[in-house]
Amino acid sequence: MTKPQYIYDLDDRPPLRRTLLYGLQWTIIMFPALIIVATLGGEALHMDAGAGVRFFQLTLLTSGVFTTIQSLWGHRYPVLEGPATALLLSFIILAPYGIETIQGGTILGGALLMLLVLWGKLHKVIAYATPNVVGVILMLISFSLLPHLMHSMIGANGAHPNGEASTFSITLFLVILMATSAYWLTGFLKTVALLIGMFLGTMIFYLLDMPDLQPLLTARWISVPSPWLSSLPHFYWPSLIAFTSSYLAVAVNSLGSLHGIANVTDAERLPKAISRGIFINGVAGICCGLLGIVGMVSYSTSPGLIVANRVASRYAVTCCGVILIVAALAPKLAALLALVPNPVVGSALCVAMGGQVGVGLSIVSSSGMTSRDYFVVGLPVLLGTLVGFLPSAFMASMPAGAQVFLGNGLIVGIFLVLLLEHVFMRKKNLTEGGK
Repeated sequence: MTKPQYIYDLDDRPPLRRTLLYGLQWTIIMFPALIIVATLGGEALHMDAGAGVRFFQLTLLTSGVFTTIQSLWGHRYPVLEGPATALLLSFIILAPYGIETIQGGTILGGALLMLLVLWGKLHKVIAYATPNVVGVILMLISFSLLPHLMHSMIGANGAHPNGEASTFSITLFLVILMATSAYWLTGFLKTVALLIGMFLGTMIFYLLDMPDLQPLLTARWISVPSPWLSSLPHFYWPSLIAFTSSYLAVAVNSLGSLHGIANVTDAERLPKAISRGIFINGVAGICCGLLGIVGMVSYSTSPGLIVANRVASRYAVTCCGVILIVAALAPKLAALLALVPNPVVGSALCVAMGGQVGVGLSIVSSSGMTSRDYFVVGLPVLLGTLVGFLPSAFMASMPAGAQVFLGNGLIVGIFLVLLLEHVFMRKKNLTEGGK
């Protein structure tokens, strides 16, 4: 595929004021995902208010620290680091066994990723990342977010469980506005089109319904997570098996994320970036296991955001990491970021994911497609997306082990595309009579 032209390229350093704006744009889009992960994790473990605040602070802190480390010294791409969905599902399913067993499984999974790199076997995993596999992962990330996007964009909440037509009308307007602005605007304004759209959307929703500012007013200025280590890990075999499998999905997910971002920025640094990036994913797993929170993964949402705002500078993502660290230690800032209405964030994410689907299609078609590729690509995307819409009661009827795999559309899609691409529909070589 042809590399897009950017206003700021991968290693460019924008002026500080612009870097802060770009970092804020990344942060606002990422923040709701961190809130959701912290909420679900806390609910699964039945945490009280104090433990829930600690869990959220540590989630912000680790995401910020490892986003900063990866963008500066790890893979050195503009990719966000945050809690992995595959690990969150294992976290929730194994919560009845206690946080100690989750800690043990997370630590082991992180250690295995590090061992995979140190042992020199990572190249065998990389060989499976064909354009079809990478393209499917990028598209599936977008489609796996559809249930969340749907609820966000229609404004579904406790007061309106089925959403509101007026909210959906506004979010559709915002999506079109942000996408067309990102296309037609030039210069600096083009790079902050999503931020402008989010600001306008926030003003519209606040004019219709002023939010409760009490959490912002009562939030503390400075707060340090306490205690840092709430319990000691316990190594329980069902947890070890579940997290080992989930961390394989994390490795493939990060691999797809890095391939995706390399295709729209710089592919030459990819080999070293993969080793460094996945190794630090493993380090993050051990740290998160000790802290008792969900482990990290390199997010695949980045290519779509970069294509939308035309800023590929990794230093903008570094700035996002620093903002998250500050927010973890300054609850007042975290409360301020949380004031952006969920439908507005959903609209911005929809624009970014639309661009990411285009990137995925471009990668898949880069070397031409045959009738075989239609099935290798189409079936995993279709079935992986389908999993996200399965009723919760149906999933609850499955054994816990099956829920870890079949409850995650990304895992299902990755497994299917690898199986079709490299086993069931493996390309025939010339000696076998293939074309």
